[in-house]
Amino acid sequence: RAVKRQQKHRRMNWRGHVLAFLLKKDGLEEQKCKKKLKEYCQGLSDAGIKTEQIDKKLKDFCNDAKQDEKCKQKASIEEKCNGFRAELENVLKKEIEDLRNDDCEKKEQCLFLEDACPTLIEKCNKLRNMCYQKERNEVAKEALLRALSGSLKKSDTCEKKIKNVCIVLKEESDELMQKCLSLDSTCLSLVQAAKDKCSSLKKDIETALTKNTSEVCLLLLEQCYFHDRSCESEPLKCNDLINKCESVNITYTPPDTNFDPTKEESTLVEEIGLKSLYTKAVKKGVHIGKPPKADATALLALLILDPSLANKATKKEKCEKIIEDKCKDPQEYGVLKDLCEGTKASKDGKQKCEELDDDIENTCKIFTSKVLDYHLFDTKKNNGIIMWRKLPTFLSEKECTNLMSYCFYFEKSCDKGEDACKNIKAACYKKGLDGLANEVLQSKLRGKLHGSKKEWLKTFQKKLLEVCQEVKKENNGVFPNNELFLLCVEPTRAAIVLPADLRMKVIFLLENLNKKRDFPTKENCEELEEKCKVLLEDSREIEWPCHTLNWNCDRLRNVEQLKEKLLEEKTEDLDKLDSCKKKLGKRCNEWVGKGRSQFTLACIAQNTTCKIITKDVKSKCDRLEKYIKNGTVLNDAKEETKKESICEFWIPYCERFMSSCKNLANTGTKDCVELRKECSSFIKKKELENKVLDELKGNLSSDDECKKTLDKYCAVWANASNGLEVLCIDTSNAKTKNDAKVRKKLCKKLIARITEQCPKLFNELAEAKDKLKKKKEEYKRIKEEAEKAMEAANFILSRAKGPDNNKSVNKNSSDAPKEGKDTTGFKLVRRSAKVHVTEKELAAFDLVAQTFNLYVELKEICQHSQKGCGFRKECANCEEVCKAVDRVCLRLEPLKIKPYEVKTVTETNITTVTETVKEAEKTVGDGEKCKSLTTSDTWITHTSTHTSTSTTTSTVTSRITLTSTRRCKPTKCTTGEGDEAGEVKPSEGLRMSGWSVMRGVLVAMMISFMI
Repeated sequence: RAVKRQQKHRRMNWRGHVLAFLLKKDGLEEQKCKKKLKEYCQGLSDAGIKTEQIDKKLKDFCNDAKQDEKCKQKASIEEKCNGFRAELENVLKKEIEDLRNDDCEKKEQCLFLEDACPTLIEKCNKLRNMCYQKERNEVAKEALLRALSGSLKKSDTCEKKIKNVCIVLKEESDELMQKCLSLDSTCLSLVQAAKDKCSSLKKDIETALTKNTSEVCLLLLEQCYFHDRSCESEPLKCNDLINKCESVNITYTPPDTNFDPTKEESTLVEEIGLKSLYTKAVKKGVHIGKPPKADATALLALLILDPSLANKATKKEKCEKIIEDKCKDPQEYGVLKDLCEGTKASKDGKQKCEELDDDIENTCKIFTSKVLDYHLFDTKKNNGIIMWRKLPTFLSEKECTNLMSYCFYFEKSCDKGEDACKNIKAACYKKGLDGLANEVLQSKLRGKLHGSKKEWLKTFQKKLLEVCQEVKKENNGVFPNNELFLLCVEPTRAAIVLPADLRMKVIFLLENLNKKRDFPTKENCEELEEKCKVLLEDSREIEWPCHTLNWNCDRLRNVEQLKEKLLEEKTEDLDKLDSCKKKLGKRCNEWVGKGRSQFTLACIAQNTTCKIITKDVKSKCDRLEKYIKNGTVLNDAKEETKKESICEFWIPYCERFMSSCKNLANTGTKDCVELRKECSSFIKKKELENKVLDELKGNLSSDDECKKTLDKYCAVWANASNGLEVLCIDTSNAKTKNDAKVRKKLCKKLIARITEQCPKLFNELAEAKDKLKKKKEEYKRIKEEAEKAMEAANFILSRAKGPDNNKSVNKNSSDAPKEGKDTTGFKLVRRSAKVHVTEKELAAFDLVAQTFNLYVELKEICQHSQKGCGFRKECANCEEVCKAVDRVCLRLEPLKIKPYEVKTVTETNITTVTETVKEAEKTVGDGEKCKSLTTSDTWITHTSTHTSTSTTTSTVTSRITLTSTRRCKPTKCTTGEGDEAGEVKPSEGLRMSGWSVMRGVLVAMMISFMI
């Protein structure tokens, strides 16, 4: 629409409109015109800006040679104004509901011409207010069409339902209240509106089915969801549209479709997506807020204006007639119920009618005071109407809503109320339209919206023009709206408007923070934290209030996480405050002792934390009990055709809350206990299906792939005793067993389940990825500090000695901590001989403990995340996030641990040295024979026994003993390593020490933890 609106002006004398806007009424005279243009162009020149930088069509706009020509256009501009005034008069004859889009587009010309032609002020004000009211009426009509969908075939079917609908919706806006005041006429118009909606929707869908639908899919799918039931006489091709949109991966999620029996029952407001309708209206500059609840005076002031009461002369008579009528159905307007006695007016009712005139007069005085305080009435000219440019824009959304509500009930009852309300409506509309333009520019100028010096002004204007061109480029070469364009045309004005608007936002935010920052709700956090984040870049004033809000919101989220953890662990008696405080105190002490910081915020104020948890858990349990008891859950679970769907939905809720809420377990109404009994077969089957799902992960992308893989597993399970084989075979009583059909059905079921879980899995993995990234950095830092502290304290980390450590060391054992449920001990071993513990050693102990605790936390997150990532093939959108998880988890390493070793090696080497001494050879003869005799003596000169005993532990210590034995002739035995030689006597030894040996006490500090 913005593009079309801008193109409309391209066809007009665009430069003439800009000239009229810049000159205004007092600048149309030739001399004043030249002076104004010179001032404007000089301002641009001082900032170093050329007019073509704003828009190419403004090239030469500041050319001095053409100034005379421009300043002779007074007659031309006045002629445009006269022609435009005639167009406006024709449009203003229409009723609001008859206005077309091109009628409302004429208000864009008002933006340019109104200042130059004051005669347009009243007519432009009326057109804007009519278009503004049209948008508000359209939202109310759409809300009722959705709420009454399927009941709009005839007026009588509408009237049967609309009373109940109006009881809920009439207080959501003034327009809904207006439509609910006259139900007969409202139903007639809604029946016709439904027919028109069906006709136009049918054409739109048929057009979309023949063209590229991706741009309109969500819009049309939403319309199908809400209006298909009202178009049975003129069927829509919504199923075809759904299929085509799904082919381009676009689906529509209706508001509040996920039923949760532990949450508040969804309201009609949520079911029809009223909040979404209001959000769309904001994008058109129309803010619709929930007005304050009307009191009896306000409602009666409005009702006495009913034309059917024209025959009643006074307000008192009209009031009495109204109360008499409304008392017949006091539920219709609860605020009037106190004025009734039976079906007639009570004494208080009659008294109220007596005082109604005075009450209205008093309210009008309050209203008039507010109007004047906000400068919303021109007491000097234009019949009180204020021109668009001079309307105040410092109103908050709440103030606009309240003033609009005053107008709705009292504008015709108060003196000059209608004129004042024209300004109020215009001011609120201007605030919305200006807000759209301001927000676009402010979002791209964050951090640059504060300053006052000349240099800042020059820099700001240049940056503004850059942003203007960027915005124009993003919007296909045109400005999104004319309010934004005019800020770009006047950068000096923009330098005042944008910071001033931001300042008002800061003031309104501070008001909100002062009320809500200490005890925010989840909704408060979502709204206010985002505003803080945006505005903090240009305002230090809100720094501490926003800090307080963030802290309390973090605590609220932390409490929610803690509650979920305790429920998952099936913690008992969470619905009792004392029990919660006792259990939480114990858990918090454990976490603090282990240095775990995940629930620090929740542990700080344990009493408050438990109040939040017990209140929430108790309310959830009460709602769950109510749904099971009041519904047909137990009876439906007994029927075979309904058992699976009932058990599939309700059992997870019972399992989750039974331990924490006694009213659901044996001591209470036993509803969940009874349901578990009925669903026992389903629970067993579900457990088996979960095992199969885990086995088949990575093979569930298609039916064929699943079937092939399942067949292989079934062949193995047929000979196993794990119970999974029952899922592979046909256990029905049919004569012909069909195992293939059973397996095919199982595959479809598993694929459907994982497809449904993919969005949730993605969110969980994305959250885990962010948590891993944050904790990885913390772990890296603490680990490095721990390693440095160990080095400084001369520590090593060793696996604690266990029952099997008396055996030889297994050198293949891993240095990493063992994973599993068993407790593994580790100890820090100090090499120093000193017994007392130093500060360095204490620091090392604390840091190592923190490191291992963080490591365990990371491993827990990794194990859970990597299990989910087993389905990355089935959930394509999880691939990238799983890669990020892998990058952390696969590279995660603990502190290096040296295995505990006690290794003793004893070596004995015996060396025997012999020496043979030969004496001279002799010849002995007896005369006949000669013999040669040789005498040989063999001496054992010495025997050396070298015994080396080496004991190796994690601290690497050793002892060496050298024993030498000399026989026969004494000799010196020389020892190595510089030790003194000793006299060695046979059968005696000298015990020697090797290189320096630790002789002190080993101090061990044990760290036990669970992996």
